[in-house]
Amino acid sequence: MKGKEFYTSNSPISFIDLEMTGLEGFKHEIVEIGLVKASQPDLSIIEKWEIKVRPESVLLADPDSLKISGYDIEKWKDAVKLSDAMRTLSEKVKDTILAGFNVATDYAFLDAAVTKTGIPLDFHKRVLDVNSYAVAKLGYEWHEVGLGGLSKRLDIVHENHHTALADATACYKIYRKLRKDFT
Repeated sequence: MKGKEFYTSNSPISFIDLEMTGLEGFKHEIVEIGLVKASQPDLSIIEKWEIKVRPESVLLADPDSLKISGYDIEKWKDAVKLSDAMRTLSEKVKDTILAGFNVATDYAFLDAAVTKTGIPLDFHKRVLDVNSYAVAKLGYEWHEVGLGGLSKRLDIVHENHHTALADATACYKIYRKLRKDFT
């Protein structure tokens, strides 16, 4: 997933969050994708989307990761194959800027999914890490690191932590607040 070059000042931003079966992009799998797509420069929400992805190899999963993500066979009974999720995601993120909280992890999993499925994601070649942006704007202490801690510091309600859409939404709200209040 190399990304491409295009003019970004008016390009939408796709705030993405993934829930996975572990932390290794080429070993573990995506089990949930959350997306909040926002326009620029006003950061109005264009779309919110989430999807559960059926893992192929739960036996390789890290049990702690499954617990954190809330994975349960019954809750995932209507989950889709990775290729179906990637086809839909590809359409939704075309010509947008990829953003996330500690986005390098999500990027690694998306890159593995692109390699596995052959379905490209046409994001801009540069990504926006909202955690790094927050550090640059606020210089917050390391004990506040994390989506929950930063949400709390900025008085942003963040319920259902570790569900993809809730985390993508919190990430979007943090970025919007930082851009508006700390320019």
